[in-house]
Amino acid sequence: MSLPMLLAAAVSALLAIAAEERAAGRHPAFYALKPLTTTLILAAVWATPAREPVYAEWIVAGLALSLCGDIALMFAGDRAFIAGLGSFLIAHGLFVAAFHSSHGWLAPPLWSLLACVPALAFFGWLIPRTGPMKGPVVVYGLSLLAMALVAAARAQVVDDRAAWLASIGAFVFIVSDASLAVCQFQRPYRRAQALILSTYWTAIGLLALSVG
Repeated sequence: MSLPMLLAAAVSALLAIAAEERAAGRHPAFYALKPLTTTLILAAVWATPAREPVYAEWIVAGLALSLCGDIALMFAGDRAFIAGLGSFLIAHGLFVAAFHSSHGWLAPPLWSLLACVPALAFFGWLIPRTGPMKGPVVVYGLSLLAMALVAAARAQVVDDRAAWLASIGAFVFIVSDASLAVCQFQRPYRRAQALILSTYWTAIGLLALSVG
């Protein structure tokens, strides 16, 4: 994995969070820094000689769709939110394809099913608050849980560092999206973007590290 690019991504992430969270309001630099951070993570994967080329190709495709989602979610309004949701929905499908590409369909381990219980409880709380977005949110939530379970199943069988990094990244993705959902459908809260963005970039950074 390209360490300079990952370090650059980490610096860009910190600057993006600072630009979003400043007391005077969002700094215009955020609109460049947010996509730049994901682009640097994507570039780090692209520059890494992959142990499993097909797996790497699916991860790159998923990160590219995540970048599209990043851009959409920088803007307000239902259309932007739906565009972001759709981009990440496809990205999760591509990540599932990556996890499936080398070992086929595997039964998720018990620990991963138990880990999903809090997520299911959260979605049970969230769904009544989503109004006309209920259908898309349900589909998205199921795709997110499926990604985490498929990643866990692969990690249990492969049992190497890269597979476990991908699995941890998938579960951290749930934390990030749950944090975003509270802000979107309940109410904004203090340091929301810091939590959402830090967990999101941690998640895709771990997925990126799983390639090398």
